[in-house]
Amino acid sequence: METPEFKSGGMELPGIMNNRSVEEMRRIDQRSLVGLYVSELFLISGAILILLNNLNVLAPGTYFGKFSWVTATVFSLGIIINFVSIPFLYFSSFKNFVKENDFWDKQTFWILPMFFFGTFYLYGSEISYSLVLMIVSVIIIAVVHFKFILSSHEFLLRSSDEALMRHQQYFTSLKYLTLYYVILLGVIMFFNPLQHLFVWIRTTFWGI
Repeated sequence: METPEFKSGGMELPGIMNNRSVEEMRRIDQRSLVGLYVSELFLISGAILILLNNLNVLAPGTYFGKFSWVTATVFSLGIIINFVSIPFLYFSSFKNFVKENDFWDKQTFWILPMFFFGTFYLYGSEISYSLVLMIVSVIIIAVVHFKFILSSHEFLLRSSDEALMRHQQYFTSLKYLTLYYVILLGVIMFFNPLQHLFVWIRTTFWGI
């Protein structure tokens, strides 16, 4: 069985990486860099806001899931992540893949955690229509996901024999991502581990 080859994190020798990274950075669209980093910022900011809220530091007397400015802010971050950031990462990663820039690997790597936290920010907020918005966002992500599976497969069919193995990496990554989506969505809906974690923090430190 093939496994997706995530190369993010830098596993190359320093001398090779210096020359290659400079060349790749020149080819990376600035929009790709900014889009990924801003998306990561949204994800981390939401988690910090929930943690501080449940520790009674922000909006004392409330917690994530009970309406407050913190819950509303995290809910908004969930909307941005699921409706904007994730589709952007798909479009941008495929663009970089076609350009044979390895930055696509880092972008696709972040899609799954974005989906996990973005969906939790929507589902866990318990704001009116949050469940409806979560379902709509999952449908949109699924449509975008399968669109790029088809696009990458068509691109693969047009590849030369020499480039076939290299071009298969993106398609293989998206196939595995399909399985991860199904598992993760089930975990969120039936176990909701992040919600249990933040509830444990709230009850342990404040007994509420």
